[in-house]
Amino acid sequence: MTLTKALLAFAAVAALGGLAACDQAAPVKPGPTPGPIAQSSALNGTYNLLQSECGNVSSDKSLVIDGNKFSFPAATCTVAGSDKQVDRTRVTLACEGSPAAGNRVVDLQTRPDGTLRMTEDSITLTYFQCMKATASSSSLSGQSM
Repeated sequence: MTLTKALLAFAAVAALGGLAACDQAAPVKPGPTPGPIAQSSALNGTYNLLQSECGNVSSDKSLVIDGNKFSFPAATCTVAGSDKQVDRTRVTLACEGSPAAGNRVVDLQTRPDGTLRMTEDSITLTYFQCMKATASSSSLSGQSM
């Protein structure tokens, strides 16, 4: 019995000593982990300023994003450049159509609720996503605005 008590005491001291040694060790510094990377097709789909108009393909408040193409009711734009920032992506659009012809610079933000916020100058619009699609998908070609 004395031998058992001695072994238990020795095991307890060894365990406590091991824990103390753990306290002395320098913590391992974790390496940087990359955040999620949005794919080039992450925004592809159809959008509308009014969620109730999502089924209306002739809505004057719609937007179709297909790869690097942004199709608004009165203009078709191609992405000319983009700059990722902390909380948004600044996109330069080269547009054709009236009255929005020329270059436009917009800030895009995706929201947790699935909406897309587009800010141009001092105007911010919130688009509801009606349908997701992959880049250059046949499901978007032929969509009218």
